[in-house]
Amino acid sequence: WKCNKNCLTDAPEKLVLDALKTIDSRLSEALDQGLGTWKKNLAPYSDDTKSEQDHYKMMEDLLLYKCPQLAEQRVKAIGEGKSVVKYLEKLLDGTETKEAIKPKIDEEVKVAMEAGLNFNVLCFLWLFDVGVTEQSAYGANNYFKKGKPIDVPKFLNRTLGMNLLRQKLIVEHFIKHLGKQVTLAKREGTYDLGIQTIGGHSVVIEKPRSFCFRGLEAKDERVLLYKVNLDRGMDAETAMQLYKEAEASSDNETNSSATNIGAGGFFGVGQVRVIKSGFYIDRRDVFKEVPRMFLIINQGRASNNCVVVRPNEGKKIWTKEFVWKTWLHGNACQLTLCTNINQAMVTWKKEFDLADRPSSERYQRYCYGRHTESCIFGGDIIPILNKILASSNLNGIGLANDMSLVMPDVVRVEPPGKTSEDDSANEVTESTVDEQAEDEDYSSEPPAVGHKVALKMLGGSVFRGAITECKDDPESFITTFTDGSVVEMSTDEVNKARQLFDTEWTKLVVDADVPKAVASSIEVHNSVNAQAQGATRRPILPAGEEKTTEEYEKIFEEEYDGDVPDVLVGLEF
Repeated sequence: WKCNKNCLTDAPEKLVLDALKTIDSRLSEALDQGLGTWKKNLAPYSDDTKSEQDHYKMMEDLLLYKCPQLAEQRVKAIGEGKSVVKYLEKLLDGTETKEAIKPKIDEEVKVAMEAGLNFNVLCFLWLFDVGVTEQSAYGANNYFKKGKPIDVPKFLNRTLGMNLLRQKLIVEHFIKHLGKQVTLAKREGTYDLGIQTIGGHSVVIEKPRSFCFRGLEAKDERVLLYKVNLDRGMDAETAMQLYKEAEASSDNETNSSATNIGAGGFFGVGQVRVIKSGFYIDRRDVFKEVPRMFLIINQGRASNNCVVVRPNEGKKIWTKEFVWKTWLHGNACQLTLCTNINQAMVTWKKEFDLADRPSSERYQRYCYGRHTESCIFGGDIIPILNKILASSNLNGIGLANDMSLVMPDVVRVEPPGKTSEDDSANEVTESTVDEQAEDEDYSSEPPAVGHKVALKMLGGSVFRGAITECKDDPESFITTFTDGSVVEMSTDEVNKARQLFDTEWTKLVVDADVPKAVASSIEVHNSVNAQAQGATRRPILPAGEEKTTEEYEKIFEEEYDGDVPDVLVGLEF
């Protein structure tokens, strides 16, 4: 709506000419009423029809406020007799030939484009023709009245009123902007990557509460509400192990042939900014009990993010830009890299011990305890998902258009110490492996396009993806992952990535009761459905108390006799 000069799409000159005819025609009308007052003459008159007033108001807004430089350039050109409308009239009445007129029109189109007539301006005009204006897009018919804003489905529906060429161009332009926003969100670390892993020093999943709402959408399905007690901190021994893994990974990356196509180990425009992985300390005087400790791990070429670990908060993901500007070179905080690792471990342990308290309590300024609780929805969520979302938003869905929806995270709760080796040794049955082999067995085949792979980032996150391209000289494979990373791998690396995908598949299917098709999917967002209990109801309230209880949710609550899963996948608000 601002008609910025920076535009993702190049405007075809033929369509620019159509827009230029509209602009020159309106400016010529205003100029004919008096040269010194052409800006005032752009405004609509009271005796104009409603459609004329809307059109003139749109042109006034475009020429005076969105593109004033373009308007001034066209006024000057019209005054010099270079209006494209006049040129086309001369071509029609035969006073000039096509060969003589075309270079003149091409020159005016070129000058107008330099003055700001780009694809953004074309969109401004085209959208007005199908009833999409800046006001209606935001849900405002006028200053005092608000309506429902135009959402994506309605926007795409309105484009059907354009001719096919305009439809094609404006939808492609929309997709480019969508891709740009996704890329920006990934760079800033705000992109929803799908399933997030909840872990820590200690994770205890309690026996869930079971609810059967008995509605038309979920007559017999059970929704399970799990309470998870989490010690989100990280002790010194685990931090040291993670540091050593980062050091080994850094060495392997230096000697590896794998290269990341989308990210680098350093960043910054016009300057080199390298974040060194290691332990950092914050020695500011505001921390009276103990200096704050950090473990920062640069994830290298595979990511634009860093893993940042604190003794009281555990692992978090931040962008390299944020780490550099906020902690390493911030105005208030500039962390110092620890050169004495043993001393760093002593300080880390001291802060870890101080943080042994609820997350609502502080042990020093800006530092809170490491014990917290989470509530995770599991079971048959999908049939009542819309009602869950409506209940979590006080104004309902779609009623408060100026407020963003409260959306849950899809999370996996994985207690510490549960490794893939434990899974394969103790939990995987022969029948499970056979079932997987029947679905997709790539283990004996050479890597090929479409084979699924997984990539484990430093810090524990695992992203799923697939091989999208094979190269012959030298032999390598391009893999694309759900976080947007595109990584080139050697044969050995891609085989390890395939094995990791199989391991993660087994953990989801065996431990979390995720359907095989969902576990095999490499889509970013997936629905998770845990095994429901039997259809026989066993309410926790005695007969007759449903009408008298003040704890309304207990009307739908039932006894639960199932097992508590080792790994839990569900929704967390």
